[in-house]
Amino acid sequence: MELIKPFIFLKNLPKKLNSFYFKKLKSAIIISDKSKDKKKYNPVTNFDKSFEKFIRSLISKSFSKDAITGEEFKDKNSMNNFKWSIDPIDGTKAFVIGVPTWSNLIGLTYKEKSIIGLANFPELNRYYLNDKKNTYLYKNEKKIILKSSNNYDLKKIKIISNFHGNHLRKKIKLTKTFGKMFRNVSYDALSYCLLAEGKIDVVIESNLKSYDIVPLIPIIKNSGGCISTWKNNSAEEGGNILATSNKKLHRKILKIINPIIKNIK
Repeated sequence: MELIKPFIFLKNLPKKLNSFYFKKLKSAIIISDKSKDKKKYNPVTNFDKSFEKFIRSLISKSFSKDAITGEEFKDKNSMNNFKWSIDPIDGTKAFVIGVPTWSNLIGLTYKEKSIIGLANFPELNRYYLNDKKNTYLYKNEKKIILKSSNNYDLKKIKIISNFHGNHLRKKIKLTKTFGKMFRNVSYDALSYCLLAEGKIDVVIESNLKSYDIVPLIPIIKNSGGCISTWKNNSAEEGGNILATSNKKLHRKILKIINPIIKNIK
């Protein structure tokens, strides 16, 4: 699979996205709740929608035959096997309160398999991108090849978790199981990027959408990490996600969480 054109496109995209964002900051942030469940809060802003429209227009100009799916607008269908995935602002809740960990996520799949992804953090002035072999961090005009941790000692690993939806009992059980190494915090996509950097060993999340995770899959894999559902299936469709820094650790964590997810509804 030739990735040169998508790689160049994504490598040039952060500069355009950041310029678009900082110009748009002159306008007010308008927030609405798109959740149909009154007990839940799912914010969307005018920035989410503007970002997605902008990204879609850039993709359509360069890859007119490809399909596009995104969080805020209807899918664009195509007859070929390429599909772009867009989460215009991953971490909207962080965005609306001014926390800088939100990102733009853009990924490309071929025959439903994720092949390249970009995680751009405008406020942190960094982005993560993979090619066929490696994952890179671009920061302060420097390009750094990333390598995930080879640690698989369960007494020393660092775990980040975020449970969406009706998974409170699983969260409580996993917290007791892993103890002090388990942190119930969320940095959204940054959690997975920190894993690719070797700073975190495990990320456990529930109820993700495909656009939340598709761009991050090759970023994790090409740094040496592993990513799947809790049942060890492909992560491309989202759902309950487990990402780990290496294969040995992935097998160990799956053995621990499988009895928990079987016994708790």
